[in-house]
Amino acid sequence: MQTVAEILAEFAARPWTTIPEADLGPALRVPTMLTPEERLFYHWLGRRVQGDGATVDLGAYAGGSAARLLSGLALSGRRFHVHSFDRFRSSRAFWARYLPDEPLPEADDADLLPVVRRHLAPWAGHVTLHIGDIGEKRWTGGPIEILSVDAAKGAVMADHVAAQFFPALVPGRSIVVQQDYLMAVQPWLPAQMVALRDCFLPLAHVPRVGLAFLTLAPVTEAALAAARVGGLTDGRLMQRVREAAKWHEAMVPRARFKAMLDQIRANPGVRLGWQMKQAGKERQAAR
Repeated sequence: MQTVAEILAEFAARPWTTIPEADLGPALRVPTMLTPEERLFYHWLGRRVQGDGATVDLGAYAGGSAARLLSGLALSGRRFHVHSFDRFRSSRAFWARYLPDEPLPEADDADLLPVVRRHLAPWAGHVTLHIGDIGEKRWTGGPIEILSVDAAKGAVMADHVAAQFFPALVPGRSIVVQQDYLMAVQPWLPAQMVALRDCFLPLAHVPRVGLAFLTLAPVTEAALAAARVGGLTDGRLMQRVREAAKWHEAMVPRARFKAMLDQIRANPGVRLGWQMKQAGKERQAAR
C-alpha cells in the first residue's frame, strides 16, 4: 500500500489533467454538471483504485459522476461496483438546463430513472441505484474506497452522510471527494471536515469547488459527535469556517472562506444551501 507521502505526491502532480478525453469512452456521452477537470478527475480516481472496496456516489442526478467513475474503474483491473444514491427526480428547469437533448417532461418532479439507466447501460451489472431520500438511507455494504459527496446540501444531511458512510472508509486508502466543499452557500462542509482533521488529509483542490481528502484514521462515533454541524450556532459555525481557512491556506484562497462567512452573516440560522440568499460581491469574487 502507498505511504501517505507517496499519495500526497501523486495527487500534487495532478495526473488526471493529462488524460485524453477519449479515454472516458461512453462516459463522454453522459450529461453532467461536473466541470471539465472534475470529469477527468473522477475517471482517474476510478482507474487508480487500490483495493476491492465499494465506490459510493451520493447525489447522482442523471448519472454523470457515476459514469466517469465507472469508465475509470473499468480500466482498473480490479473488481468494481458503484453504488449511486439519489431521488432520481428532476425539476423541469434542471431538466431543460442539463438534459437539453431529452424530451422535456410535462411537470416538475419528473422521473429520471429511465434516463439514468440508459446512461449507465454500458456498465450494467457494475452499478446499483439506491432510489429515494439519501437522508433516510443506511450504508451496510462494507468498506468504501471512493466516496463522492454531492448531496450534503444542508447541515443535517451533512451529519447524516458522515454518520452513515464515513465509518466505512479505510485509513490510508479511501478517498473522499466533497464536490461542493467551497460553495459559499454550504459552509457546514468545511466546518464538518475541519472538526475531523485528525481523520482526513486534504489532497487536492479540483476546480471549481471540489476538494479531495485521504482518510487517515477510523472515523469513530466520538469523532462524529464532535464534528456535528446541524446544531451549531452561527458564531460556532463561523469559528469553524475560520479554522478551515487556516487548515487549507496552502491550497485554497482565503476569499472562498470569506464568502462563506458573508453568507452566514446574511442568512442567520439558515442551514440549507437553497435557502441561502446571496450575500454580495464577495461571493462572486470567490468563484
